[in-house]
Amino acid sequence: MIISISGLPGSGKSTVAKIVCEKMGYERYYMGGILRKMAENKGVTILELMKQAETDSTIDEEIDQYVTDLGRNSDNFVIESRTAFYFIPDALKVYISVDLGEASKRIFKDLAKEERKNEEKADSIEELAKKLQERVETDKMRYEKYYGVDFTNENNYDLVIDSTNLSPEETAEKIIKMANDMIKDLENKN
Repeated sequence: MIISISGLPGSGKSTVAKIVCEKMGYERYYMGGILRKMAENKGVTILELMKQAETDSTIDEEIDQYVTDLGRNSDNFVIESRTAFYFIPDALKVYISVDLGEASKRIFKDLAKEERKNEEKADSIEELAKKLQERVETDKMRYEKYYGVDFTNENNYDLVIDSTNLSPEETAEKIIKMANDMIKDLENKN
């Protein structure tokens, strides 16, 4: 079973993925971490890297090939990626949404504790919300341009969860339940 988790910044994707992996004994792949490392190596923020990717397709191509190969050659893992639903179509495709105001509060809190590297800095939650919206729009534009998909279109997913008022544990439990149900269905068919 492969579980791909997509969603908005601040929706809790990473925390939820860690919980799912721990409870299911799966490996975790975090594509945002790879992008953050690329940004760090280039001496830019994640938003600046995404802006560069609007005109430099090699940034996305490198990540996309990695995701595609992973889906073909591995099993029993969780991948956090905005486009894994597209590159690993046989995965359980999960989308985690969140209210932008709540997402901004979560990320602003993490920034204050210096828990996010290469993230856009902001002096207020409102300023951060604008930057997050810009990042989402940049990603949407790129994925539409390169693949003809909108990662925010909830019809692309098997399970959509709004995490605004849920704990990471509650969100993870919804994913685990669906994954276990799918595993049982597959076992019954065989």
